[in-house]
Amino acid sequence: MDVFSDFLRYLFSCAEEYIKDTHGSSFWESVKGDIDFVLSHPNGEDIQQQEMRRAAVAARLMPDSTVGHARLSFVTEGEAILHFSIQNGLPVGAMKVCFLGIL
Repeated sequence: MDVFSDFLRYLFSCAEEYIKDTHGSSFWESVKGDIDFVLSHPNGEDIQQQEMRRAAVAARLMPDSTVGHARLSFVTEGEAILHFSIQNGLPVGAMKVCFLGIL
């Protein structure tokens, strides 16, 4: 939990630095309180989401409140892969193989 929290804090810090360098500090100040986070997790149960939410709060990505918790969403790894594939195109023949597997 502590390692994941530290990792989230590090990633957020890197994103903050990048945005400040490319768009300016004033832009960062205007958006930093309205950031929504989406974390992926294995196709598991709510326990994983609860632990990840606790780590995000410990990393100070958002406050530990109903409003803060609403800024964090979860997606399973399977859903993330599907969205990535749809957005970036499926490999040639993937649908044919998929449909043949169902028959």
